[in-house]
Amino acid sequence: MRTLISASAALAAGLVLAGCGGGSYGGGSTPPSPDVATAVPDSAVASTPAMMTYLGALPASETVEPLTLPAADAAATETDEPVAI
Repeated sequence: MRTLISASAALAAGLVLAGCGGGSYGGGSTPPSPDVATAVPDSAVASTPAMMTYLGALPASETVEPLTLPAADAAATETDEPVAI
């Protein structure tokens, strides 16, 4: 009887340990976070249409940090039409 209980306990312990292995994020660690843009690239500041295209392609989110702008001002011409926001 004692052998049956010992064997059952060993089998149960083995199944519990086998169930804990594997998985893509094993060990309780968090999944890797996606790369988040923190600054507007210089190429987006080259012209007003480039900046509007870049900003329009960003996902709308209230949980990300604000973007920092480069030291240069956005280039503008007198002939460009205003861009609708």
